[in-house]
Amino acid sequence: MSSTSTSPSQPVVITGMHRSGTSLVASYLASLGVGLGDRLLAADARNPHGYFEDADFRELQGEILTDATSEGDGGHRDWGWTENERLDRGRLGRWTERARALAAVRSGRPGLWGWKDPRTSLLLDFWDEILEQRALYVLLYRFPWEVADSMQRVGADVFLDHPEYAYGIWAFYNRHLLDFHRRHPGRSLLVSTDALLRDPARLASLLRDKLGLTVADGSFESLRDRDLFVSFAPDDPLVSLVAAASPRCTRLLAELDGQADLPATGLWSAAPLRRERPADPIDLSVVIPCHDLGELLVEAVASVERTAPDRCELIVVNDGSRQPRTLEVLAALREGGYHVIDQPNSGLAAARNRGIREARGRYVLPLDADNRLAAGYIASAIQVLDAQPEVGVVYGDRLEFGGHNSRRSIPELDLPTFLWANYIDACAAYRREIWEACGGYDAGALVWEDWDLWISAAERGWRFHRLPEVTFEYRVRPNSMLRNAEREGIRETVRAHIYRKHHQLYAENLTAVLLAGHTYLHAVTADALKLAAARDRLQREADAAAADAQAVRAARDRLQSEIDLLAAAVEPERQALRALQQELDDCRWEMEFMKKTSAWRLRGVLVRLKQRLFHG
Repeated sequence: MSSTSTSPSQPVVITGMHRSGTSLVASYLASLGVGLGDRLLAADARNPHGYFEDADFRELQGEILTDATSEGDGGHRDWGWTENERLDRGRLGRWTERARALAAVRSGRPGLWGWKDPRTSLLLDFWDEILEQRALYVLLYRFPWEVADSMQRVGADVFLDHPEYAYGIWAFYNRHLLDFHRRHPGRSLLVSTDALLRDPARLASLLRDKLGLTVADGSFESLRDRDLFVSFAPDDPLVSLVAAASPRCTRLLAELDGQADLPATGLWSAAPLRRERPADPIDLSVVIPCHDLGELLVEAVASVERTAPDRCELIVVNDGSRQPRTLEVLAALREGGYHVIDQPNSGLAAARNRGIREARGRYVLPLDADNRLAAGYIASAIQVLDAQPEVGVVYGDRLEFGGHNSRRSIPELDLPTFLWANYIDACAAYRREIWEACGGYDAGALVWEDWDLWISAAERGWRFHRLPEVTFEYRVRPNSMLRNAEREGIRETVRAHIYRKHHQLYAENLTAVLLAGHTYLHAVTADALKLAAARDRLQREADAAAADAQAVRAARDRLQSEIDLLAAAVEPERQALRALQQELDDCRWEMEFMKKTSAWRLRGVLVRLKQRLFHG
């Protein structure tokens, strides 16, 4: 791959919102010969094929954006985004010399060079001035609902605690991309990653036809890891729900498609929400309590719409939410025809009970606002409950994501083990008559009200049926209700409440429960020892990496000092050379002036006369 420009060094910059496919496109350009740096970020579990991200550019831009944002604002300053979306560009000038030095080192080699870092999206004008308006740009955008999903899957605590940040950051970054592309259409490609993944051959032709680059043959498809790119059907319910709850994002997406060199036109479709309450009879009622988790509620509702068969209803219970973003989402759902119940904040048990009291289904399926149903679960649960009247509860495995990603296999119900510790989540389908006979969820059980209900069902002789499939996706968050309960130390109080309430059942199974507890504690201890060993190993590796990073920074600082000393030493020679050049220019000017005088013409006559005397 080479540039048609006469310049021996041509910069190519790849950027776009985080989690938008910039690593994929950078890997493709690297395979075609674009030099993206010698010190790239290492691959990890989140991106096993590598980031193709120059560590020096990443480090510098992280420092620049942190410096240009206010410490007191909520957000993610390393990404240059805070809740008030203020980026102080007046501070960028103090970083110019360091940026010029870094660019000078990279541009010292002939041919195509560049870098990839999503942070560049917010610094495009800054770098374009440093690169003297010679750079070419590949600007990538991806559907906001896919970016938000990916940001939750990578597990950064700031986004797990603040899922509402995702759409704000997406809009902030992509407004910058669109503005830059509109001002520099001849030097930039604006490309939808979703469209590119469906037609990968288009990128090579765009590089040739739009940017004037000669592109060698290279396989784009072989670089793609489909597991890293979760995509949704054009008419997926999530698209319309996002359009209703975050209309500025879909408006901006339409603008991007209108300006893009490779748009996502036809790959997404947002229809107005027009949900109608289903008529009786209702087989199953999904009840979603929500307290200040509005951004995640959108995904929970979409998972129900995506998977629920006919004769199912959805009830959302607003348990006294106060977060402005959650209130916006609830208002959009209510306006779209969803059944939303409002009540003062009364706790999870009361919210579930309120929703079930108004439910019409024979069966009930509680779904927490931060979780998502898996395809096929509702239909399978209804089938089992209809066919086996002795079964009261139907559950299955869960897919955990966020803080970590793994499938959790849930075992069959073993009563002694279950009495020792709960392992069946609240997201299980059960007969409404169980809830009625047990008096609903017990608010006294606090975070274990579902465990209490399952124990009450087992006391009454109901069978539990395990489906050998993933039935829902469980979001692992650092500040979930269960995590907060652990930190607040209320588990023992709740456990004592459950023991007293079900004293007879525990007494009848005391020996078996104690044996199950011993086995459980032995397994937990073994796991803890393994985790401690892994932690120690990782700490040693982190210490070694920190030492290496310190050595690299020291070497970089020494190199910069040597460059500064060399520049200082060469400066007198540069000044002398400039003075000599000025004298030469003066002499040339004087000579040109002399050529126009009679004295210069007389000199010519004398020279010819001399030649005749000596050679004539």
